Amino acid sequence: MAAKNWFAGIRTIDVRLIAAAGAALLLIGGVMWTIPTTPDSNSFTFDLPRRDFSSARAIEINKPVQGKLVDGSDIDYYRISSGPGGRFYIHLRTESGTLAPALDIYDATKKLIDEKLGPDDELVAQPNTIYYIQVSGQRNTTGQYTLMVSDR
Repeated sequence: MAAKNWFAGIRTIDVRLIAAAGAALLLIGGVMWTIPTTPDSNSFTFDLPRRDFSSARAIEINKPVQGKLVDGSDIDYYRISSGPGGRFYIHLRTESGTLAPALDIYDATKKLIDEKLGPDDELVAQPNTIYYIQVSGQRNTTGQYTLMVSDR
C-alpha cells in the first residue's frame, strides 16, 4: 500500500516542476562538460591583449606569429591591414597534437565574413581594409600554434 501512495504522490506533482528540474540538471551537466580540463587549467593566466577586437594584436603579411590557447575558452584575436588588397592565405600550424584549430575572419565593422573549422583559410581582401582573425580551439582543444598570413 505504501508504494501505491508514493506513486500517487508523484502523479500529483505538476509536470512543469519535473521539466524545470530536468532542465536544470541538463544545464548544470552542460556547464560542467565545457569547463576546461587541460593540464594547465588550474594555473593559467589569460593573455588579455588578445582577448577581444579592441586590443587585437597587429600582424604583418608574410611574417609568422606565435600564439597559444591555454584553455578551452581561450580565443586569440589578430588584426591585419590588407594594403593594396588581393588574395590572402591564412595558415595556422599547430605545435602540438592536441589543438584542432578554428579560424573566423571579421571585417572592419566586426561582422563575421568567413569561418573555417581547420588550419587553413583564404580571404579576398578589399584594398586598405582592416580584417580581424579569431583563433580558437574546436571542442575545447588547446596548444601552441604559429599563424601566418601570406599573399602568395
